[in-house]
Amino acid sequence: MLHTTTKPPLTIRLCQPRGFCAGVDRAIQIVVLALKKYGAPVYVRHEIVHNRYVVEGLQSLGAVFIEELSEIPAEHRQSPVVFSAHGVPKSVPADAQARNLFYLDATCPLVSKVHKQAMRHQRLGRHVLLIGHAGHPEVIGTMGQLPDGAVTLIETEADAANLVPADPQALGFVTQTTLSVEDTAGIIRVLKDRFPDLHAAAAESICYATTNRQEAVKETAAGAD
Repeated sequence: MLHTTTKPPLTIRLCQPRGFCAGVDRAIQIVVLALKKYGAPVYVRHEIVHNRYVVEGLQSLGAVFIEELSEIPAEHRQSPVVFSAHGVPKSVPADAQARNLFYLDATCPLVSKVHKQAMRHQRLGRHVLLIGHAGHPEVIGTMGQLPDGAVTLIETEADAANLVPADPQALGFVTQTTLSVEDTAGIIRVLKDRFPDLHAAAAESICYATTNRQEAVKETAAGAD
């Protein structure tokens, strides 16, 4: 039975751009191509993207999502394992090699760039400040590029205000690629006010896809109820 309504028609506005970034699309394609070339199963360490429909679609093709390499059965050690777009600590490919696994690294190139920026800071004698969210796979991967103690995670402006570094003149920062631009700007402002010699990365760490999608949401929301 159809129900009538006196409410006016609802207009849905879609943000533009929207959808997955190029790094995620690339990672998904790596899994799909691995399945076509090598057949199932193809193991994927962590969800290739935080999207249930994509994950279930890849599972239907033969992808098997795992959290740790130790979950791969001995009889499938010759099957490919893909590292997600978020990146992994250096210990993960080392573990894969020790287990004689065949792995494909689907780390987003922009995340890899942040890894290189962090390593450059350390190579130049700077303590690395990573602006990001604790527990996020990308943050875990970035921190895992450097030795323990070489990176301090900064999540909030309060963290930045309370930081007590060993050498205030030898600091460099990078950021997680998927942060709020406004929140990150506030944290960087606090750090620069406290540490005038703070070294930024050679290039912007926050991904362009993150930035333009945040701007699209603001623009679309401004014209909505």
